[in-house]
Amino acid sequence: MIRVSAGIIRNAEGRILVCQRGEGHANAHLWEFPGGKQEPGEDEAACLRRELTEELRLPVSQLRVFSSADWNGIHFTFITGVADAEPVRTEHEAIRFVVPRDMLALSFCPADTAVARRLALTEPRLRALFWDFDGTLFDTYPMMTRHLAKACRRHGIEESGEDLLSLMKISLGDALRILSEKHRVSCGELAEAYRIEAQKTGPAEAPLMPGMDRTLHVLYEKGVRHFLVTHRDRGAVAALRSKGLDGLFTDCVTSELGFPRKPDPASVRWLIEKHGLNPETVCMIGDRPLDIEAGHGAGTLGCLFDPDRRFGSVPCELRAASADELPGLLCPD
Repeated sequence: MIRVSAGIIRNAEGRILVCQRGEGHANAHLWEFPGGKQEPGEDEAACLRRELTEELRLPVSQLRVFSSADWNGIHFTFITGVADAEPVRTEHEAIRFVVPRDMLALSFCPADTAVARRLALTEPRLRALFWDFDGTLFDTYPMMTRHLAKACRRHGIEESGEDLLSLMKISLGDALRILSEKHRVSCGELAEAYRIEAQKTGPAEAPLMPGMDRTLHVLYEKGVRHFLVTHRDRGAVAALRSKGLDGLFTDCVTSELGFPRKPDPASVRWLIEKHGLNPETVCMIGDRPLDIEAGHGAGTLGCLFDPDRRFGSVPCELRAASADELPGLLCPD
C-alpha cells in the first residue's frame, strides 16, 4: 500500500498551512495539507520533513501524529507541526495560512476533507444549534402541501403536489405570490384560504423527520444547547412537547415575538445576545437557503438540511441529507 504523510503545520499565530493543487495534477485546484509519499526506509515524520523542504522550502519542528486514514488504496498519516520559517511556493497554485474555521469554505481533496472539517469544527467547538421547524425537525411539508393544494382548488387552481412543494421550499410567501400572479387571483385571498386549511391540523400531527429524535438527544448529550427559530406560533413548541423533546431546548423564537421572517437575521441575533453566545460557536440548521442566510447574517455557521438534495448548487459550508449524519458532522470527535 502507498503511504503518504500530510502536515497540519501551524505558524506562530496558530494558523494552519493549506496548499492548492495546480493544473495538471490529480485533484487539480483542490486544497490539501502538504506532504507526499514515503520512500523506502522512511518513517512518517522523516517523509514529511523531506516533502516540506522539497515543495515549500519549509523546515518544521514539534511533529506529532494527529490521525490516520485509508483512502482509495492509500494510507494517509496526518502529522501536526510548527513552521520554523515562511513557506515558499514552488509548485502549488496557491498556499496560505488560515484559521481552522476558514477551511469550511475551501474545497479539499477527498482524503483531506474529513480532517479539515474536524479541525474547523473543534477550533472552536459548536456550543449551540439553532433549528428551523418545518422540514428540518418535523416532516410537515406533506401536510403543508395538502393545505396549499386545497387552498388553490378553492380558487380553481390546479397544480401538482411537487410543483407546490418546490414553491414552498423557497418560502410560503413566495409560493402564494407566484401562484397568485400566475393564476391572476388575489394573493391575500389565497393566503387566507391557506390559513383556513392550515388551522384544521396542527404541527403536532406531523411526524418528526426520520432519525431526528435520536439526533437531538445525541447532540444534547455532547453538551450542545438546542434553540428553535421558526415562523410558526407556539404550536411548534407544543409539537416538541408532544414528542417529549421540549426539555432539550433552551429557548424558542416563535411568531408571537414579532420578529421579521427569515432570511432577516433579527431573531437569530436576538437569541445570541439574550443567551450571551459567541456566534462562532453557533450553527443555524434549516432545509431552505433562507434559513442559512439568516444564520450568516447573524455571524453563525450554516448547515443546509437537504434530504431531497434540492439545493445542491446553493453554497453552504455544511450540509446533510439525513438526521443521522448531523452528530458526526457538527460535533466530530
